Amino acid sequence: MKPAPILAHLSTLAAIAPLGADAPAEIMCFPAGVHTIHATQAGEPVTYTVQVGPDTAQAMQAALQAHLAAGQRPYFDFDHEDGPASAWPTGYRWEEGGGEKRAGVYASLDWSASGREAVLGRDYRSFSPSFHVDGGAPSRVVDAPLCMGGLVNSPAFLKQAPIWAKGAPSPSAATPTNETQTTTTMTDEEKKAAEAAAAAAAEAEKKKNEDAAKAASEAAAVAAKKNTALEARIAAIEAKAKAEAEGAAKAAVQAAVNRGALPAKDEAVHAKWVGLIVADPSNADLLAKLPGRDVTQPITAPGFAVEAKAGFVEELRGYSAERDGAKRSAIYAKHIAPMFKQGDFRLGPILAANSLGTLAGDLVTLRAFSLLRHSYPWLFDITTDFSGEQSNFGQTIKTRTKAPLVASPFVPGTGYTRANAGTTDVDVTIDQHIGVPVTFNVNELASTDRDLFGEQAEGMEDALATAIVAHLFGRITAANFVNATAVALPDFKRKSMTAIARKLFERKVGGRGRFVLLNPEYFEQLGNDSTILQLAAYQRPELIEEYRLPRVAGFQPWQAETLPVAEDLVGFAGTPESLAWAARLPNDYTRALPGASNGVVRSVRSPDTGITFQQVDFVDHVKAEATSRAAIMFGTAVGNAATGERITEGAES
Repeated sequence: MKPAPILAHLSTLAAIAPLGADAPAEIMCFPAGVHTIHATQAGEPVTYTVQVGPDTAQAMQAALQAHLAAGQRPYFDFDHEDGPASAWPTGYRWEEGGGEKRAGVYASLDWSASGREAVLGRDYRSFSPSFHVDGGAPSRVVDAPLCMGGLVNSPAFLKQAPIWAKGAPSPSAATPTNETQTTTTMTDEEKKAAEAAAAAAAEAEKKKNEDAAKAASEAAAVAAKKNTALEARIAAIEAKAKAEAEGAAKAAVQAAVNRGALPAKDEAVHAKWVGLIVADPSNADLLAKLPGRDVTQPITAPGFAVEAKAGFVEELRGYSAERDGAKRSAIYAKHIAPMFKQGDFRLGPILAANSLGTLAGDLVTLRAFSLLRHSYPWLFDITTDFSGEQSNFGQTIKTRTKAPLVASPFVPGTGYTRANAGTTDVDVTIDQHIGVPVTFNVNELASTDRDLFGEQAEGMEDALATAIVAHLFGRITAANFVNATAVALPDFKRKSMTAIARKLFERKVGGRGRFVLLNPEYFEQLGNDSTILQLAAYQRPELIEEYRLPRVAGFQPWQAETLPVAEDLVGFAGTPESLAWAARLPNDYTRALPGASNGVVRSVRSPDTGITFQQVDFVDHVKAEATSRAAIMFGTAVGNAATGERITEGAES
């Protein structure tokens, strides 16, 4: 490893630029001769005696060519801060000197816009090279880093003219520094001129720093004012939304009291319902469906029965009697699913009261699959292949991902060019078999006011999601998806997503159905992007009221709490073609011994997801329990790897 480069401040001259002229096309980098300089190396002050000759120009030219051959373009910066480029060196040469031309090493260069402006605007008038030496006595220049120098205002070599001058070239125009020594000598007149120039440069630098500090303070004040206004706007929106939600909740509770669905003087019950509705407005629908009573009649029992409307019970009976799976699915979607809105779980007593308890297993499982789609919508944004056909465990099936269609011109006489729809076969092995049991004891089945369906459906949804998502996430590896973007958490903003979008477009990946899965920290960081906050404050208040994000750079963000941390994975951006998962119906194992089964096995199709699962109902007479178990077999696979981009934690690439 090479030592840190030496940063020496040198006054420059190849062509002096009078006021109003263009920046010089060539500047001096090293004056000829032996010089003792005070410089910096790795941030620490050092003193070197350096000999500058034709070999110096050769070493700098060789370093320039080596960087270019490696695919990197050397540059000059400002004040050795390794920031924006002030110029791009194009060649180094040795000058013997003569006339107004001083002997030394010169660099031809292309100025950047900011570099040209800094020179012509008289912000900088000196140059400081960066180089490596051999450590001899005196030392010689042997190499240079990618940043080969920069514009500065404190030269170390006193006999060099500045980049710009008011009139004709004048050696006394150089600004010396008290911290440097050279082997050259100065006249008293030159010393006075140098001291005056140094004082003027110091005063200019002081004023420049004061102006910069003032501008930074004003910018900070403006930003603070904008942030305060934005926070006030957000607080006002949240307060207004909360007040409206509480008002609507109280109105719903009062309506329930008026029709006898809630006791009139039970303030604790009223407050609980108000809280539930504010937290989830769909609970108002649940409250509205609670049957009332004739308020003129006294209540003779601690509670009152929950009864279903006659039409709804008939629909349940029709569902129970229908043997065709597709028709049963249609009945559920049209008449039963609307009762299963989020928070509406009062069907337990209804089934128990109307001898429809045999539907418990079906409805719990159907509700669980509906929740699965609601909670994990991205599972159905990727390529899916669901079938009601039975399959063998370990069987490989062909699943097709879509490919872009190609337009063809109309040609007179021949018409359009015939082209088939593009698809790509993906092999998915059905190697996962999961079952989720739901068990009720005799007392629960007989009569209960417990929230049976809500309790069991949530647990089943969690079990299904855990198994499917974990298997899918196992496919997101560096071996399967070689394309990756590394970005540190503080730097993850909307611009990171636009960069990923650009990468996908460069790989000819279409924009349809793009999504991005993010772990909780990166999901929260993206949500704190100022552009999204402004959208929420002024146009989309639901982005603040609900923990979700709008589409960003063409991607729909989803939070993925269980995203694995292996290989520094923090996110995955893709399209429907990136991943695939397929589900099949397990074989009916009771057919192995006909007549020996003590339960019922049937297939049930979820209309919300399209997944057909195996429902197995059986009883345990010893424990007096009835169990309903839903089972599916599934598999996952990598689709078109080019459409996926892993997001890893680290410095932005």
